[in-house]
Amino acid sequence: GRLSKAWFEGLGMVPVDRDDTRAALKSLEIALDVLGEGGAFGIYPEGTRSRDGLLYRGRTGVAWLALTAGCPVVPVALTGTDKLQPVGSRIPKVVKFRVEFGTPIDFTGRFDGVPAGRARREATDEIMAAIHAMSGQELAGRYNERTPEQPTA
Repeated sequence: GRLSKAWFEGLGMVPVDRDDTRAALKSLEIALDVLGEGGAFGIYPEGTRSRDGLLYRGRTGVAWLALTAGCPVVPVALTGTDKLQPVGSRIPKVVKFRVEFGTPIDFTGRFDGVPAGRARREATDEIMAAIHAMSGQELAGRYNERTPEQPTA
């Protein structure tokens, strides 16, 4: 609702409407502007946080940002967030979760001459492998798609 929107925008977060391709692309353009100004930008490569503790296949937006902006990616592993706000709950619970930052990955010059789509996929897979190495999460082997009972935020 409006309160959530105000909260997230007040923290400098960029909303992403994953059901609207144009809106999602606009969010990536905003992120590119932030990176171009020397700022940092956090993004869930899976498209959203894992609601069941599995590590899902990464979407290529994070790699597009890194390759387009020419900036490194710091992989971040989040574990335990599936217990923080389980599917269907509106209020987060007080639970322990873990945030681990990995070694920055610099893709500068590594994909010269490689088709853009393949470069994005390979970079994304490398980022997800780094997250997997840190988190030890079970691999889902598929994309993280919302089910009808999952909220959109």
